[in-house]
Amino acid sequence: MRGSKAGLRLLLRAIVPFSICITATGLLRTFSSHLENRVRLQPLRAFHLVYLIFFVLGGGLLGEYVLRDRAWRWVALFVPLAIAMWLVQKQAYPNSLAVEWPGARETNQGSAAFYWIRENTPKDAVFALDPGHMLQPGEDMHGFRAISERSMLADAVKDSGAVSLFPQLAEEWKRQVSAQQGLEQFHAADFERLARLFPVTWIVTRHAPLASLACPYQQNGIWVCRITSGTP
Repeated sequence: MRGSKAGLRLLLRAIVPFSICITATGLLRTFSSHLENRVRLQPLRAFHLVYLIFFVLGGGLLGEYVLRDRAWRWVALFVPLAIAMWLVQKQAYPNSLAVEWPGARETNQGSAAFYWIRENTPKDAVFALDPGHMLQPGEDMHGFRAISERSMLADAVKDSGAVSLFPQLAEEWKRQVSAQQGLEQFHAADFERLARLFPVTWIVTRHAPLASLACPYQQNGIWVCRITSGTP
C-alpha cells in the first residue's frame, strides 16, 4: 500500500499466507472421510481474525482519507449507522435492553429470573428447564448458564451444536432432552422420576407449578421451584 508504514505493510503481507493456510486446512478435511472428525477444530473460524483486521484497517483508511477533520462527515456516516444498528437490534431482540448500562433494570423477564437464581440458589444447584426455552416468546435467546452461573440439563437449541461436533455426546444429550420434554405439564411423579434420573434440584417453568413445590421466585409468569422429593 502506497505511503503506508512498514508495520502495516508487514501485517498485510502476513495475512495472505495466513488465509491460504486456513483455506487449505479447510479443504484438506474434505478429501477423506477419515478426516471428518477434524471438523470440530473449525479451522475457518480463524478468518474471524482476518475480518477484524480488515474492519480496523478499513475504518482507519476511511477516517484518514475520507472523513478526515470534517465533523459533518463523521456525523453523516455514524448517526445513520447507529440508528440502523439500533433498529436491527430491537427487531432481533425486542424484549431486551438495547444498551445494558450498569445498574439498569433488567427488562427481559427470563433474564431477570436467571439473575435471581445467580444470587439466591446454591452454587451446586442443577436446573431443569423446557428444552426449547431459548425459543420461547420473550426469551430473546438468552442463555441460562451464562447468566445464572448454574448448571442445567441439556437443551434442544444451543447444546445441539456441541453434539454435532462431538457425536459421542449424542446419546446422553438425547436422554436429557427427552427427560425434560413436557416439563411445563409435569406431575409429582414426573418430577420424582426426573430427580432419580439426574441430579436435578431446581426447575424453571412458565406454567403454574404443583402446589407441593416450593417456589421462592414467582414473577411475571415465571416460577423458580425447588424439587424436594425424589432421590438424585
